[in-house]
Parts: sequence; structure tokens; C-alpha cells
Amino acid sequence: MTTADRLRALLAKEFAIEPARLVPDARLEDLDIDSLRMIEIAFAVEDAFGVKIDEEPAQLMARIRTLGDFSAYVEGLPAAGAHEPQPAP
Repeated sequence: MTTADRLRALLAKEFAIEPARLVPDARLEDLDIDSLRMIEIAFAVEDAFGVKIDEEPAQLMARIRTLGDFSAYVEGLPAAGAHEPQPAP
């Protein structure tokens, strides 16, 4: 399952967005995703994908316009803890 598939499934299940509307070129605003809802979605994405989103919701909304953009953004995130120092053996 691709990142885009997983993201669509998450949005459909957790945020009750019709799957037919979840196409790559769907604009977030057309999916009723505003900065407040983006906070909820960001937390859900962090949990589901094991990543850390450090940007503020307003920054995300300015950077991410479509579902395809969001999918690409999530793919580019390092796994949570990836930048934390690892203990010496």
C-alpha cells in the first residue's frame, strides 16, 4: 500500500471524508480541511505513519495545497526519532 493509499484510507476512516473525493488533485480547502482540522490530521498522520510533523498548521496549509502535495510531504518526512542520537553500543 502506497503512502497516498494509506493517507486516503486514514482521511476516509478517521475524518469521514468520502473516498471518492480523495483524489490526488483534490484541494485541501475543497475537502473542508482548514488549519484547525489540519492539527487533528497532523496528529493522526504522526501516529499512523510513525513520523514527526514539526511545521505549524498555517505553514502546512501554505505549503500543501492538494492531497497529492500532502502525500508527497508525508513521504519526505523522516521517521520519528530518526534524528535522535542513538546510544553507544
